[in-house]
Amino acid sequence: MVFAALYRIYAGFINPPQARKEDDAIRFGLLGASNIAPPALITPARSHREVIIAAVAARDRSRAEAYAKKHDLLNDPSIDAVYIALPNSLHFEWALRAIKARKHVLLEKPSCSNGEEARALFNHPLVKAPNAPVLLEAFHYRFHPAWQTFMSLIHDDAVAGPVKHAHAQQYLFKGVIPFDDIRWRYDLAGGAMMDFGTYTVNCLRQILREEPSQVIEVHWRGVPSSQSDQAGGQQIDQAMTATYKTESGATGSIIADLAASGGWPLLPSSWTKNIPSIGWPKCEAELGEKEVESPKSADDEKHFVKRKVTLWNHLAPSVYHRIDVEDTHTIHRDGTLLKTWKESQNLKSYSWPSGDKQAYAGEDWWSTYHCQLHEFVNKIKGREGSGVWVDGDDSIKQMEAIDRTYEKAGMKTIRAKRGISESTYDLYSSSVNAAN
Repeated sequence: MVFAALYRIYAGFINPPQARKEDDAIRFGLLGASNIAPPALITPARSHREVIIAAVAARDRSRAEAYAKKHDLLNDPSIDAVYIALPNSLHFEWALRAIKARKHVLLEKPSCSNGEEARALFNHPLVKAPNAPVLLEAFHYRFHPAWQTFMSLIHDDAVAGPVKHAHAQQYLFKGVIPFDDIRWRYDLAGGAMMDFGTYTVNCLRQILREEPSQVIEVHWRGVPSSQSDQAGGQQIDQAMTATYKTESGATGSIIADLAASGGWPLLPSSWTKNIPSIGWPKCEAELGEKEVESPKSADDEKHFVKRKVTLWNHLAPSVYHRIDVEDTHTIHRDGTLLKTWKESQNLKSYSWPSGDKQAYAGEDWWSTYHCQLHEFVNKIKGREGSGVWVDGDDSIKQMEAIDRTYEKAGMKTIRAKRGISESTYDLYSSSVNAAN
C-alpha cells in the first residue's frame, strides 16, 4: 500500500512516463507561469501523447502582457489552446481575448471576478457559436474516479434518500501564504472565498444538486490590518465559513481557511490560537431516510436506511483518499422502532465507478489534473470521453453563489461590486458586435 502510494506520487507529480507525441497533438500556451502550472498542466502534459507545452508566459500582468505581445501568443497559428492561471481579476479579459483568437481555453478557477463577468463570458456570442473553441473552468477534482464514486454513493436512488445536508471544508495552515501574495490583493480579486472557497461551494453544489440560493449565515476573518497594505485590503478574507439553504430545504455549510491556526487537542485554546494548524480536506453528505425492500423485515414491517458519506482529500485523491459510507438501518412496525443497526465501509477508487465506462482510460497514478486534461483533449477532439464536464451555465451559477456569500458577509468587495472593468469593456463590446 505504501509503495503504491509512493509510486502514484512519483508518477503523478514528479516524473510521469514520457509519452511519444502524436502529429496532431494540441499545442498549449500558458498565460501565467504560477505555482499551479506545473502540477495542473506541465507535468500531466508530459505523459499525454496529444498535448505539447509550446509557450509559457509570465505570472504578473505586465510581464504576461509583454510576453503575449512580443510573441503574439494568441495570434500564433501554432498555438491551439491556452491555459490561463493569471490573477483572478484578469481571467475574464484574457479568456475572452483567447476565445476571440479562436484558442481553446483551460481557465483556472474561479472563472471570473464575479457573476456579472461570468455571465458576460460564458454567454458571449463567440462562446455560444457553433464550433466555438472549448472553454473549461478547471475544477479538476470532479474528473477523478474518487469524486465520481463519492457522487454515485450519494445519488444512488436504490439505497439512498435525498441529500439533507452537505458540508465541505479546506484548510491551509497559517504562514504558508506570505502577506505579499496575490491572494491577499483586493485589486486582483483575492481572498479565501476566491481560492479554497470556490472548491467548497462547488462541492456543495455538486452534492446538493441544487443551487444554495439562500445564504443563511456568514462569518469571515480578514487579513490583519498590520499586514494589509493594499488598497481595500481589509476587505480581503483570510477565512470564510458559511451556511446555505436550497429551495427544497436542504442545507449546506463550508469552511475555507487560508491561514488556519489553533484548535489543537488537549491544549487550551489561548495557548494555540496563533500556532498553525491544518485539517484534512473533507466533503460530507447526510441523506434522508429511504424505505427499502429487505429480507430482514417481515411483511408487516418497514425497513429504512439513512446514509452518510464522507470523502477525505478530494483535491489530491491519487496521493491519498478514503470514502467512508455509514448506513443506519431501522425496522419499524406500525410506527414503533423494532431494531436498529449500522453498517460501515471504507472505500478507495482509482478507476471509474461503472465498469462499462470504457471511455475513461486513466491510470491509478493519474492525478485529478491528468483526468481533467484527458477530458479537455477529448472535448477538443470531439470524443465522448467519460461524460464529466463543467459547462458555462455551471460556471455562471458558481460565481453567483460566491457573490451571494460575499453580499451576505456585508463585504464591499471587488467580486460582487466591480462588474466588467473599463479596460475590457471595449474588447467585450467590439467582440460581441463582430460575432453578431
